Amino acid sequence: MRKILISIFLALTFSPGAHAAESSDVTLFQTITQTEAQELNISIPDSTPVGYKSLEVQISGMQKVAEYKKILFCKEIDGVIHWNNICPQLEKLNAQTALAAATLRSDLPPYSPLSNPRRTTDTAIIAFAALTLMTGAGAAASRILGNPTLISAQPGYLAQLSRGGVFIASAAIGRGDKAEVWRSPISRQVDGFFVRTGRQVSGISPLATRIFSDGNYLRTFIGPFALAIYPIAGAVGWYATRAFHQQALPPTVFSILLMMLIGVMDALAGLVTSILFIAFVAASGNLNSISSMLTVSGVCLLAFSPALLAGAFRPIRRVVWNFSSLWERASDYLLAGVLTGWVVEQIVLGLPGLSGLQLPLTAHAREIAYWATGLILIRFAAEDIALRLFPRKLTVLEPHYKSRTRIQQLFSTIFKVALFAIIASRYIGISPELLLGSTLFAIPLVMGIFVDRFPKSASLQRWMPTGMIEMLFMTFVGYFLAVLVQDRYPSARTYVLFSFVILSIPGFVLKILALFGSDGAEDWKVTRVGVVAYRILGVMVFVSLIYIIFSGLLISNNV
Repeated sequence: MRKILISIFLALTFSPGAHAAESSDVTLFQTITQTEAQELNISIPDSTPVGYKSLEVQISGMQKVAEYKKILFCKEIDGVIHWNNICPQLEKLNAQTALAAATLRSDLPPYSPLSNPRRTTDTAIIAFAALTLMTGAGAAASRILGNPTLISAQPGYLAQLSRGGVFIASAAIGRGDKAEVWRSPISRQVDGFFVRTGRQVSGISPLATRIFSDGNYLRTFIGPFALAIYPIAGAVGWYATRAFHQQALPPTVFSILLMMLIGVMDALAGLVTSILFIAFVAASGNLNSISSMLTVSGVCLLAFSPALLAGAFRPIRRVVWNFSSLWERASDYLLAGVLTGWVVEQIVLGLPGLSGLQLPLTAHAREIAYWATGLILIRFAAEDIALRLFPRKLTVLEPHYKSRTRIQQLFSTIFKVALFAIIASRYIGISPELLLGSTLFAIPLVMGIFVDRFPKSASLQRWMPTGMIEMLFMTFVGYFLAVLVQDRYPSARTYVLFSFVILSIPGFVLKILALFGSDGAEDWKVTRVGVVAYRILGVMVFVSLIYIIFSGLLISNNV
């Protein structure tokens, strides 16, 4: 065996192109192991920049004949040296750098959801959890503005009832309500317009009314001057299309944040931004395929949905009058902010599946999520201030909801199911699994049209998961079901298809059970033991949620 004497002949070559020999006299080592690197006593200085590197060594054998060999290695972003020359973090960074340089849709490489089955399944888990929460037979509507218990606990304040109904009483007069400026004819005309229009569209869609009345708190602060947000929203929609020449692509991170800021301030303004964004893309002739339509739709979802999501997770407005209600309000801030940011992150990571393209925006998903969380916290604080200063005005601005006919509900259900099937087809294609999953999604919605004919159980409603608990329950169940499917079906296509069906079952069951729940059921959390248990459980669940999000235990953050 030859005795090897190592001396560094040519120190580090700081060139990422060091994968080829500089002369024919140099023999390449493609890789060496960590053990071999230690035996050769190779030490890489800490000052070595991140990237793909090489070093040249001189090896002398028994006959003192010198041989020159080049060793390839790479230094990861976190500083770890990989002697096999494979650095996953660095490869991902390089890929994102190449994507960021693309300015045309045709320059972006294609993306197939089947190429990343884990990411696709993660998207399905979050999507089904959010859909169950948002479409659960009126449950989301009952959490938009408050809790029915506020009626008896604090008479005179606004409370939102389930099934989209609103309780309006004569609220106490706050300090801001006494300002003469809000009694001007222009202010009354603007307020009357939003109240009347909100009531008119409620017969078509309660969600439309929710969007239309979302800026009520803003109008309590600055009255008719709040209308200025709508031309600003239009300008933001136009600005967002300029970076990529009105192509059907997600705009820059800065543009996304501007759109999201407008939407969190007022969901209707976010909708205006979205409509203008779509209009400018369409006017340029770039809205010419299903994938382009779904891409801009995903961007628009980021613009106006965060405030609506936050209101579905926790009450966006709550009266605080004792320690118990203060505890609940603190929970509103923490849970609504974190959950909304988490869902926003998943929406960003799901955009490649909608567009069929690898998108540079996905590298900033966590950054956008942080901003979404911060904006929601600011929005909740603004709602609290408005409720403290303008309780009477907020009550007056709330629209009365019309009862919808079953025909209207049926058309709304058909639209929801069709949209669900179109989006799902981008991930799993046209298949029997798509038909089965869409059917499981549709059945509870159709049954919900006749919800008043089902027997009601107070005990069932008392123990049904709602809000954050419902979201986490769906996430945990979805994860374990996905693991079972993965072990059974190693094929990526089979795994994704079967996961889609199996993940739709928990939401199907919860929505069916919700149809039999009684709205007037006493909540177990209001009992003496229930209050203590609820607070302890709430802290545990919040800590678990933070761990899940930042550890990637259940939902991976890989693109």
